[in-house]
Amino acid sequence: MKNFRTLASRCALVASVGMALISGHANAQQQFVNVLTGGQSGVYYPMGVALSQIFAKDIPNVRSTAQVTKASAENLNLLQAGRGELALALADSVSDAWKGDAEAGFPNKLDKLRGLSATYNNYIQIVANADSGIKTLADLKGKRISVGAAKSGTELNARAIFKAAGLAYSDMAKVEYLPFGESVELMKNRQLDATLQSAGLGVASIRDLATA
Repeated sequence: MKNFRTLASRCALVASVGMALISGHANAQQQFVNVLTGGQSGVYYPMGVALSQIFAKDIPNVRSTAQVTKASAENLNLLQAGRGELALALADSVSDAWKGDAEAGFPNKLDKLRGLSATYNNYIQIVANADSGIKTLADLKGKRISVGAAKSGTELNARAIFKAAGLAYSDMAKVEYLPFGESVELMKNRQLDATLQSAGLGVASIRDLATA
């Protein structure tokens, strides 16, 4: 396996403006906090589970859950629609959502979003099979690659990186739009040559691939 980091970004914790932020009057009625995460093989899900457990344990009258999603873009649209209280998302996806970037999956400005924190450094990691001949971005031409779920934060990162490198999806032999875990399974079965995953270091999917 060959793994090369190409870009660091930020993962942000975002809230809906309609969220009843926990305060001194929270004892009056039960609060429900749904944390929007990502796929179970990524970083967002375990982090979201940990956050929801902390909320439920340490804040009076709070019920909290972590919801599996397609990550950044879906999370932000769900927040805007009032179908979640907190979400994890890539900072550049948050920026696209706030601007209403249609190509990024946000035909309208999402004006109910509020950033809470820059949560951790996020790395765009490209992993290729050692026998694929892939050593640089240019070597991806004619190869089979997964770029993340369609219009996810990972896929938006892939578009930006390929554009900067003078590449397009049409240069690839095959482009799959798959979550991290499914991409890894195809890599194991030699059905893909490479996968691009935008995640924190130590993400479970890439650790799984490395040990396999």
